[in-house]
Amino acid sequence: MEPLVLFLLSVFSAFGFYALLAWGLGLIFGQLGVVNVAHGDMAMIGAFIMFAFPEVPFVLRLLIAIVAGLLLGVIIERLLLSGLYRHGMLATLLAMWGAAIVMRQSMEAVFGPTPRTVAPVVTGTVEVLGVNYPTYRLVSAAVSLLIVAVLIVVMYRTSLGLRLRASIDNRSMAAGFGIPTGAMITGTFAVGTALAVLAGALQSPMLGVTPQVGLSFLAPTFFAVLLGRPGSLGGPIFGAFVVAVLDIGLRTILPETVAGVLFFIALIVLIALQPQGPNWRFTAWKPLQRRAA
Repeated sequence: MEPLVLFLLSVFSAFGFYALLAWGLGLIFGQLGVVNVAHGDMAMIGAFIMFAFPEVPFVLRLLIAIVAGLLLGVIIERLLLSGLYRHGMLATLLAMWGAAIVMRQSMEAVFGPTPRTVAPVVTGTVEVLGVNYPTYRLVSAAVSLLIVAVLIVVMYRTSLGLRLRASIDNRSMAAGFGIPTGAMITGTFAVGTALAVLAGALQSPMLGVTPQVGLSFLAPTFFAVLLGRPGSLGGPIFGAFVVAVLDIGLRTILPETVAGVLFFIALIVLIALQPQGPNWRFTAWKPLQRRAA
């Protein structure tokens, strides 16, 4: 019983992190068509923000990370991407690849390559069905999932979300209705960037924070988005759950190196089998009709 409880708690912890990271990437990739290969490095920026201000209260540092993420997203979208959309996906991919290199090199120049640590705001463990588990991991996962849930409600149940989706789906029509499509596109990219920075900030107490740490997040996050059908706002959450289960399951029963190799093999196979994401349509059950006598 205890191994199963520990496995479920670990999956929940990983799921919260991957859901927040994947939803932000899904917003940028699925909605704007930008292959944001700098997404993991944006999470790395959030982790370094938490390390750089140890005297500032933890929650305030999270707010600083959100603001920094929004500003970073606006700067990148306005100065780098806004003139590249018409040149296609490859142009934006190369631009974000360059931005990722700049972020990594900048953090290495300032902080060096030595792994850094961040103290969690909540210490100790909590007992769940006889298993002691770090309290901060559960709190971080719960906060991440709550943020994702709130953002989905905003996207589907508010006028702001409607304007955002309209601007993404048909810019010319949205502009005809008086919606500032440029600001909406910039805002979408900024929110996706802020979510990546926030995910890294929340995860920082569980990391050895280095300029290269974001690279380890990128592939699983992209797999989560692809598994959940690009363009779907709920899909990345499903993909994040699959990634978390595979990641924790393999690392529980296999050595670290072998688990890492099999993890990526399993994800590649899943995407090969479902290249367009899972089929969300379900068969409609109808009552049998009696034959006429």
